[in-house]
Amino acid sequence: MSKPSPFFEPTTVATPDSLAVLHLKRDLSTPTILRSYDDEGIGYAEGKVTTTRYGNYPHTTLIGQPWGSQIKASKVDTGTRGRVGLLAERGQKRKRGGSSSSRRDEALAGDEDAGLEEPRAETTQPKETKAAVPADSGFCHLLPPTPEIWTASLPHRTQVVYTPDYSYVLQRLRVTPGTSLIEAGAGSGSFTHAAARAVFNGYPADDTVNGRHNPPTQPSTHKAPPGQIAGKVWSFEFHEPRMQSLQQELREHGLQDI
Repeated sequence: MSKPSPFFEPTTVATPDSLAVLHLKRDLSTPTILRSYDDEGIGYAEGKVTTTRYGNYPHTTLIGQPWGSQIKASKVDTGTRGRVGLLAERGQKRKRGGSSSSRRDEALAGDEDAGLEEPRAETTQPKETKAAVPADSGFCHLLPPTPEIWTASLPHRTQVVYTPDYSYVLQRLRVTPGTSLIEAGAGSGSFTHAAARAVFNGYPADDTVNGRHNPPTQPSTHKAPPGQIAGKVWSFEFHEPRMQSLQQELREHGLQDI
């Protein structure tokens, strides 16, 4: 059973396994799912790190911070990411103009000659995570997820419906909590998130609501009012990769039952 969606029930501080947005400047924000460990297996000693052109932000410095906090960038230990550079320091030269993949192959071949094994990326929580060291410059502001903030930071897969536009559409349709809404073309999911908030009046109470065939995943304490059908957004998307990306985002954002 998953946690309630932060789009509907925001917390006061950033929590693990939830969506957060790093606001870097007026027109640049980066969304990320907060993890207390390196779930991507990239190899940072500090655990999961969001890297930007304005600094690196280990998630251990974000989790537990109040929303709106200014977070200073950190120096990060590249861990296994620095192996190619380490081998270069040992005197193993790279071929000029070689691709990154060929350089990696050369580095691994050097490892075999030295009796070393190829590092395996850890996808589970490490035994020990290195404490982050503050950098000399760079900062971001930690923002909670809302449809407006998500629209400004989401990955662009198609032309995006921005806040003034979807606000007008929802107002003209007179969408209220408990409404069932059909969206023709999900695209990047901007309108989908805004519509989900507009129709939300609680999660489906059981697997018979809205024609569901599976029990809802949210806590039962957040049910729709008795005698009312839970609001629902039905979205259609013909482009399969876009559909799959949006489905993953909705699961990560706790919106899959809406």
